[in-house]
Amino acid sequence: MKTYLLHFLLILVVLTLMANCSSTSKLYGLENKNRNYAGQLNDSIFFQLKQFLSNSTASKVKDTLIIRYDYNNESCWNRLDQQNKEYIMRFVTNYNDRVERILNTRPDVSIYSYREPGDNLNKIKAWNNKIRVDSTRQLFNLLFKERCICGSSILVMPDKQFVFIRSDSHSEILDLTQEQVKKII
Repeated sequence: MKTYLLHFLLILVVLTLMANCSSTSKLYGLENKNRNYAGQLNDSIFFQLKQFLSNSTASKVKDTLIIRYDYNNESCWNRLDQQNKEYIMRFVTNYNDRVERILNTRPDVSIYSYREPGDNLNKIKAWNNKIRVDSTRQLFNLLFKERCICGSSILVMPDKQFVFIRSDSHSEILDLTQEQVKKII
């Protein structure tokens, strides 16, 4: 009887661990037609978004917004995590330099990087001090509820139209041309 009880408890523990460790995130590959989508924010969400950005940053919120959002418990960059600190920091520096170059060439654009709160992040995200923590999860609840492996990005235009990219591992949203935006819309 003790053996059966012990086996039952062991199976229960394993099933509980499996349920808690499974990811609810989905990976959208480049070929997935649902990876990119467009729409228009309603007045309330647009106002809340601008209010959130104004309150959480010291910078002026400009006409066009680009927001990158990364999730806790992410596995996108697990292979990179095996590299040494200097190697990983080159990726962090290159990304931050890329954002600065874009900001310098597009004066009416604000670019923000946020992440979900938590301590289970890939090093490329955890070590980047330019990524803000969405500590209240307000941004998550407003725009980024659908968890996607490799994060998501949104481009919001002054007329409240937006382009959203799921699983945007390399921040492609930063490089979209007007023609590509029109095609997605």
